[in-house]
Amino acid sequence: RGLNTMFIMMNQARLAVGVQGVAMADRATQHAAAYAAERRQGHAEGYEKGEMAPIIAHADVRRTILTMRAMTQAARAICLVTARELDKSHRLPDERERQAAAHMAALLTPIAKAFSTDIACEVASMGVQVHGGMGFVEETGAAQYYRDARILPIYEGTNGIQAMDLVMRKLPLLDGAVVQRYIKELQKTADDVAASNQPEFGAMGPRLREAVASLGEATRWMGEMLVSKPQASLASATPYLRLFGLAAGGSYLAKGALEMARDAEGNGDAVMLARFFAENLVTAAPGLAQTVMTGADAILDVAPDRLSV
Repeated sequence: RGLNTMFIMMNQARLAVGVQGVAMADRATQHAAAYAAERRQGHAEGYEKGEMAPIIAHADVRRTILTMRAMTQAARAICLVTARELDKSHRLPDERERQAAAHMAALLTPIAKAFSTDIACEVASMGVQVHGGMGFVEETGAAQYYRDARILPIYEGTNGIQAMDLVMRKLPLLDGAVVQRYIKELQKTADDVAASNQPEFGAMGPRLREAVASLGEATRWMGEMLVSKPQASLASATPYLRLFGLAAGGSYLAKGALEMARDAEGNGDAVMLARFFAENLVTAAPGLAQTVMTGADAILDVAPDRLSV
């Protein structure tokens, strides 16, 4: 049972590396936000004529910082839910419930590892961008976060392997019943957001519904290809994992926003980040679904020797 034991260790390590990705992204975000609040350049609305504004007052810098924060929070939520399911798989008194939690943890582990470490690199790169030319000056520390984050998509199985594991081993769990149950959970969250009629949610409900529908459509396609054309599934695995991560992360942020909206003294940041993620980041989901379902042949039709020169 050595191989089975090794995979127990590997799955724990994969979640740990995902959490490391969250930590690196968060640190890069804190660093960039602090710099943007201090660095003054250019004029911005609300400042006196001739007065230099902190760069965080500029719309594009705000967009960048919001992207960094929202992606980090989404990845953190995915890792926390994965850890919760692992705990349940060990501690619930009912054997059937423990098994269901183990299946859910198995499904989410490649997402927690790959999505979180991919966004760690992206967020750290954005942190360098916020610093401008100073991002390449070692004393700022911004470039160090980028270098430290870059190894994470390689650790404990490259993220391409995580995507293949998701598609080839995790989607077929219980003949697809595990992933279908999970998508229904995401759909319920989207429906709850839409039904809440909270004006501060903006278009969060419709965008999440589109994302979950895109994930469902791409998942059905994956199931068909696993039977009829497995190589197409492998070619589309990485964009499928990204789609999965966006839909899951957006749903978890929205779930948090719903809880905060019910609390009269709720945290406005939760709503702010969930709305931003839904209206600016999860909107990529329909396009990713199209890439998954129509992009494989453009890869498979290319002979390997054409890329070796």
